[in-house]
Amino acid sequence: MMKKFLLNIICCFICISVFSQSSNLKFHNGKFKIVQITDLHWVESESYKLKNDSTCNLIREVIRIERPDLVILTGDGVVSWNAKKGWEKLAKLFEEEKTPFAVTFGNHDEETDMNNAQILDYLRTFSYNLTYDAEDGLSGSGNCALPIMSSDGLSQKWVLYLFDSHNLTKDRSFGYYDWIKFDQIVWYRKTSDQFTEQNQRKLPSMAFFHIPLPEHETARWVCREFGEKQEGVCAPNVNTGLLSAFIEKRDVIGVFVGHDHNNDYMVDWDGNIALAYGRKTGYPSAYNETLSRGVRVINLSEDEASFDSYIRDLSGTYFHYMFEQKNMGTDTPRFSGSFIQEYLVANWDDKRWDQEMEILKEAGMKYLVYAPALLVNEQGKFGTNYPSTLSKKKMQNKTLEKCLHSAQKNGVKVFVGLNFNDRWWKFDYDADWLFGQMEIGNRVADEIVALYKEKYPDAMYGWYWVWEVDNLNCMTEERQSILANALNINLDHLSKITPEMPFMMSPFMNYKVGGNAEEYGKMWENVFAQTHFRLGDIFAPQDCIGAGGLNLDNLWEWFSKLKQAVNTKPGLKFWGNVETFDQRFWTTAPLERVKKQLEIVNGYVGNIICFAYSHYNSPFVVNEDYHKVYLEYSKSGQLPKMAVPEKVTNANVQKLDEGVKIKWVSDNLKRVAGYSIYRDGELLKRLQAQDGIIPTTFVDKEGDLNRLYEIAVYNVIGNESIKVKAE
Repeated sequence: MMKKFLLNIICCFICISVFSQSSNLKFHNGKFKIVQITDLHWVESESYKLKNDSTCNLIREVIRIERPDLVILTGDGVVSWNAKKGWEKLAKLFEEEKTPFAVTFGNHDEETDMNNAQILDYLRTFSYNLTYDAEDGLSGSGNCALPIMSSDGLSQKWVLYLFDSHNLTKDRSFGYYDWIKFDQIVWYRKTSDQFTEQNQRKLPSMAFFHIPLPEHETARWVCREFGEKQEGVCAPNVNTGLLSAFIEKRDVIGVFVGHDHNNDYMVDWDGNIALAYGRKTGYPSAYNETLSRGVRVINLSEDEASFDSYIRDLSGTYFHYMFEQKNMGTDTPRFSGSFIQEYLVANWDDKRWDQEMEILKEAGMKYLVYAPALLVNEQGKFGTNYPSTLSKKKMQNKTLEKCLHSAQKNGVKVFVGLNFNDRWWKFDYDADWLFGQMEIGNRVADEIVALYKEKYPDAMYGWYWVWEVDNLNCMTEERQSILANALNINLDHLSKITPEMPFMMSPFMNYKVGGNAEEYGKMWENVFAQTHFRLGDIFAPQDCIGAGGLNLDNLWEWFSKLKQAVNTKPGLKFWGNVETFDQRFWTTAPLERVKKQLEIVNGYVGNIICFAYSHYNSPFVVNEDYHKVYLEYSKSGQLPKMAVPEKVTNANVQKLDEGVKIKWVSDNLKRVAGYSIYRDGELLKRLQAQDGIIPTTFVDKEGDLNRLYEIAVYNVIGNESIKVKAE
């Protein structure tokens, strides 16, 4: 296949002069599947025919079961003389199965009558081969980048990097195995920058090569591995910083190698990058292999920096694991979604919904959690935000459909909240009652699917479990079992009717009521062990800073323990729910505090959602600076410098029948987010600008004229003006 510029596979308006020959790789309905085969150790000899045939049968069977979009061989393919004939058989297998393939070379590939350059030249005569040399003179052979296009073929979504990890060192004083060279790393960094510039964003990427990195071993001492480790990591002694380059560029989220035949494990390095082995595929033995022959399967998500992966052999699949890159590949933690509640949107028309969706998108968000669909209040009255047979109300609220309609039009993904009953806050964990509520939730899901799933397929993305679990009332094994069984009633039903829709829950914690972070983590480990969470379901605890349950000093500890708990449930995603309010006064939190929350939570989670941008940060609700400053932060990673607000004028206090009234003048004030009211030097109240109205009065029903009252102006950062005494 002749080299072509990447220009041949993308829209003509994108100008690209480097990278690859036309690979024609693209997503299909949002999915792209890779099968990694490795260490075939093919010996082209009649005495090895049976083993070679077994290898081919395995590969062919896997292709027919999995139907991959691409097969990647990560080294040690043909390891004998008459290598050309062996490579021919392998290449023709892929042609027969009409499956594109690419090859990285291992340490044994050149121990034949062909060097790697010759092998590559020969492989390029086959139409299904995608391997090429990205640059002349680059160390090794087959270093290249393979972009994957969107389902519609109009944009690049992912990049696959292939590296030659070479053979043995020429100078054994530096160890036995050679290493990926500096010029290869320079090429990767340059190519990564070019993809980023052309797409105006980081493209999630993967790297494939043969010999593992030293970090494949060291990562195990930091994070738990999933899969088999039955031998040491045979890595180079020299570390040339390839992983450091991946981490700095924040695009490569998975590294896949072979080489060590009794290892097939994956290490999730705390959401930064996954380091993984394939499963030895070839039947010829090189040494005492203990694992059954198989492959690694990797499923990419088109619009997410995430993938799931598992080992497959002829008997089934193993070690199914979901990986999601932390914070979407940037150094600046941002919100990827927000909650929105019924009371705020009850009177919104389609235009107002579209306005809010545009605000959320401008802020970089793509998820919206809308909850609940059905609410039962303390008096037992049912209310729904969709036409439901469960409610006796003649006039049905249709705000859920308005939300889905706008989300479908604006490309926002909605988690639909199921049901909730206010009796939950009694925390009595009555099993029969709670299980009955879960059955109501299943009926709600059935109705919503029937009404909206076909009509709004892109908007109806996931489910939200509205019931909030805390660290005080679910600490006994009995209650944990009740909780797990309740969750399973919903999880099992939702798996049947909408297996493609992820399930999200968002518990909370309060260090002041008893217990500690470690106990809470253990509680969830026990619950997770009993629940039927599926691959891609989401555990998104509230950070509880706004509600006062945690503080900035202990937040890290609780999320660390919850991260450990989530790691015991492979496939379960760990997100964070950052609170953007101050519950003391039900006002918007200063952005300086929110920035610190984001930075702490980001160290543990894949995505960060918030409660709640539309309620506390939208320019249609509060001072528009909350939104403008957040946008500035999102671009630069820093909050802008803001001047200290001007002080109020003409502040006075007057006696009422009950208490006192404090009044001030608001004219000529710039960038006012709100006012802080102090009584005898202590903060008494914060009032914020709301719905375009700036407050100018406050009544202290417990006050009198003998108290000292002062008013200060604060901005969205949290800076306050000089206090002014109310006379």
